[in-house]
Amino acid sequence: MDYPADFHDAHLRHWRDAELLFRNDCWANADQLYGLSAECGLKAVMRGLEMMPVTPHGVPTRPEHKVHVTKLWSEFATSVDGHKGAKYLSLLPAGDPFASWSIEDRYAHRRHFDYASVSPLRSAAEGIRKLVQRALRDGVEV
Repeated sequence: MDYPADFHDAHLRHWRDAELLFRNDCWANADQLYGLSAECGLKAVMRGLEMMPVTPHGVPTRPEHKVHVTKLWSEFATSVDGHKGAKYLSLLPAGDPFASWSIEDRYAHRRHFDYASVSPLRSAAEGIRKLVQRALRDGVEV
């Protein structure tokens, strides 16, 4: 099926599942879901702030928005700076905690993941979760 995009719901769903996996030491899949949760959370806020045009089906129209969190992180920071959403930058962790995250790691063996490697991604995804919650409190329709 080709369901319409719902970045907010996807953000929440990936976060919830990542947390379940993290608590059960399933580091590899928690890693992937924290990255997807962060990506969807950023896209939800960008769409809500009208920074990311989407099709009627909710899919981003610009190539720079059809990317994973590794590229979207800097795109969000650049786009939101000087925009009505600039206040949200302070909610993001410094630097780019997803710089070493890769969607390709879904193929990697689980031995490459552990608490130490996934915990920073969890913290960054939590920051984006707080950013989404703040946007909702501010009346942004994510």
